[in-house]
Amino acid sequence: MRICMLTSAIFPPREGMGFYIWNLSRYLVERGHSVQIITRGKMKRLQCKLIEGIPVWWTPFLTIYPLHVHFHNLFVERLLKNLVTELDLLHLHTPLVRYPKIDLPAIVTVHTPMIADSKAFSVDSPLALLAKLQTPISIRLEQEIFAKAAGITAVCSSVVQELSDYGIDRSSVFVLGNGVDTQVFSTRDPRSAANPPKILTVCRLGPRKGLEDLIACVRLVTARCPEIQFYIAGEGPYQGKIWRRIRSSNLAENVTLLGHISNREKLVELYQSATVFVHPAHYEGLPTVLLEAMSCGCSVVATAVSGALDVVVDGENGLLVPPHAPHHMAQAILRILNDPLLGERLGKAARKTIEERFSWQVVSQNYLTHYERLLRNPGILN
Repeated sequence: MRICMLTSAIFPPREGMGFYIWNLSRYLVERGHSVQIITRGKMKRLQCKLIEGIPVWWTPFLTIYPLHVHFHNLFVERLLKNLVTELDLLHLHTPLVRYPKIDLPAIVTVHTPMIADSKAFSVDSPLALLAKLQTPISIRLEQEIFAKAAGITAVCSSVVQELSDYGIDRSSVFVLGNGVDTQVFSTRDPRSAANPPKILTVCRLGPRKGLEDLIACVRLVTARCPEIQFYIAGEGPYQGKIWRRIRSSNLAENVTLLGHISNREKLVELYQSATVFVHPAHYEGLPTVLLEAMSCGCSVVATAVSGALDVVVDGENGLLVPPHAPHHMAQAILRILNDPLLGERLGKAARKTIEERFSWQVVSQNYLTHYERLLRNPGILN
C-alpha cells in the first residue's frame, strides 16, 4: 500500500502526535509499505527530505491566524495533485488539518478533539487566548473531516466518548491505540536504580499538563524526604513560568528542568533510572511518554484522565490519582518509595501490559487491517 500521512505536527517530531505518526510510518515501511508525510514548513518554499527512507514534505505555512490551516491546505492540495498517482490512500491526523480536495480515500485519526481540548485549559497567556479564539474554526474543520472521511479512528476510549459532542455514533469509531518500540524502550537493569530516588516527568511544558500540581506535589514529597530529586524533561511556552514557580517555592535544589531530550538513548536511560514516573496531566489523548515509561518497567503514577484510563489499572500496573490533586499525587509517590516491592511489581506488570497491547507491532497491524478494508470497499468503515 502507498499511504500519505497528513499532519500539523512538527518534524522531526518533538512531542506526542509527531512521534505517533513517525513510529507508525516506520513500522509500516518495515512491513513493505510506502509512506510519505506532509506537514507544516517554513513560509517561503516547499521542502522534501528523505528520513530513514521516508519522504517528509514541508509545505509552505503562513502564520495568518485564525485562517492559517486554510492557507496551509492550499499548498497541501497543490502538492497532493502531483503525488496522487503515487498514493493509494490518505491518513489524516487531527487536530489542525483540513480535508484536502483530492480523489483518494481517507481515514482520520483523532488525537485530541478540539471541543474537549478547549475545555481543559484556562486563558492565562496570550498563547492560550489565541488558541481559545481559534477553537470555533478548528471545530468546523474537524466537522468537515469527520463528514468526509471514509473512517474515523481514535487513540483511546476517552476520545471516542468526546466525539459524541460532534454527533458521531460511538460504534462507528475504532480505537486503535498508541504504541511503543518495545525493543528500544526496554526494561532496566535493577542495578540502575537511582540513589537517592529519582522522580521523572516527561511532557510538553504547556497548558493541560498539570505542571503546577506537580510542583505543589514536589513540595509535599520533599517535606517528608528532602533528598528526593525530581526531573522534568520537555520544552514549551510554560518553561519560564514553571521555573519561576520552582524558585518561588524554594525547590531549585530538588527539581531539575532537563529541556527537550532529542537523543532517544538518553531518554531511555532517564526512564530506566527513574524510581517513579509521574504523569500529572489534566487532559490528554493516550500519552506516548506514559507508554514509554511503562515499557521501560517504571512504576507510574498518573492522573485518572483520558487515555491513561485505557492503560493503567490502579494497583495492578500503576497508581491512578485524581487530577488537580497534588496531595493524592504525593501520597502515591511516597507509597511506592516506602514499598520497593510494590514498585517492582507495578513495573513488571506495566511492561507486560505494553508488550501485549501497546507495541507498535500490534498497533500498526490494527491500521493495516483498516487500510485494507478501506481499499477493498471505500466507506465500509463508516
